[in-house]
Amino acid sequence: MNIDNESINDIRKATGTLPSENPERQTKYLTLDQSLKVSLEDWSHNPYKCMFIAATSTWGDNNYESKWNKVSNENKLEVIKAVLTHNTLPQAREMVSFIFRVKGVPRWLFDLHTQTKFTTFMIIGCRDNNKIDCDFVFGDEDEYEFNENVYEKLKDLYQYTLDQGSGSWQSARAFLPLNYSHSYHFGQNLLSISSMKFDNDHLKLLYKYIIESIRNRFPLIGIYLYGLFYHKETIFKYIKDYKYHYLYDHDKKYFEEE
Repeated sequence: MNIDNESINDIRKATGTLPSENPERQTKYLTLDQSLKVSLEDWSHNPYKCMFIAATSTWGDNNYESKWNKVSNENKLEVIKAVLTHNTLPQAREMVSFIFRVKGVPRWLFDLHTQTKFTTFMIIGCRDNNKIDCDFVFGDEDEYEFNENVYEKLKDLYQYTLDQGSGSWQSARAFLPLNYSHSYHFGQNLLSISSMKFDNDHLKLLYKYIIESIRNRFPLIGIYLYGLFYHKETIFKYIKDYKYHYLYDHDKKYFEEE
């Protein structure tokens, strides 16, 4: 397939890889709560159907027919409730996958996040991207004590190294402190998210935003995750008593899908 130069440049402009486009130097000093942004970018086409299919895969006769359209919406919910109260095989949660965009965490928190099991990370590079416009992010107000002059001097060193020419990108990043603002995409399935334990308050804050992004798209799954992390002693009873007419309209459309 032949692509003309104009099309290539359009792609490069949209993805931020045009050599002629260099960001202007700027710096903001932010707490994590001020800087952090998370959006749900992609997901299993119908996560409720995923859970239903996986949970009912062990049932049936030799015909092994599709069961989704043979069951009422209310009974689909009963199966999904069993998944979300951990009364089915865990693979029913593993089937559901999400991709998130994360912007504005300090680099050290990203490094911590990558230790999470069963996740896939795709990150913006610090070797081949100009970070002269990066912010500096502090975990919270208690860590918000900094010497602005020191950080500006680090950016001076970073810019000076970039200006030296070929091969300087690799060296320049050595002057970026580990709280420079970092961005990335990552993928994680529902089983992995629901199995997480938090030893770090900043990682827990990140997942608060992640769960909220799920809740905006799939309220029932978001309620389950939020309850699992903050109301574990009551969430299973709440879901067990959940009725079909409680569902938000944008959840119901997935139940009605053939």
